[in-house]
Amino acid sequence: MRSIFFFAALMSLGMLVGCAERKTSNTRPMPSASPSSPSVSTASPLPTSLPTPKNGDYPAKGKVTKINNELGSVELDHEDVPGLMPPMIMEFYVDDKSVLKQIAVGDKVDFVIRYKDGQETISKITKAK
Repeated sequence: MRSIFFFAALMSLGMLVGCAERKTSNTRPMPSASPSSPSVSTASPLPTSLPTPKNGDYPAKGKVTKINNELGSVELDHEDVPGLMPPMIMEFYVDDKSVLKQIAVGDKVDFVIRYKDGQETISKITKAK
């Protein structure tokens, strides 16, 4: 009887050890860099900060994608604006709402972005020639 008890205790201990070993064996080891293999960084690159633009007028080109006469804004798919911003689709307010009557969605336009203290507005916009 004592040997059955001992055997059962031994089996239970073996199962516990087996489970513990199985649990740890399922974890993957971290890859190690060796001198012969290139090191791989899993860290995300830090964003680079762009310099703050200078206050002033920036000429640009783009295509009208939306007009909001009520708000006095125009959405443009514009090219790179050197010194100000990369190409993108962006909505701008205009200084004078009446200029919006001279353009239509789909028009290619030349325009001037006035940058002042972090704010961009369209100070001039005309159909491209």
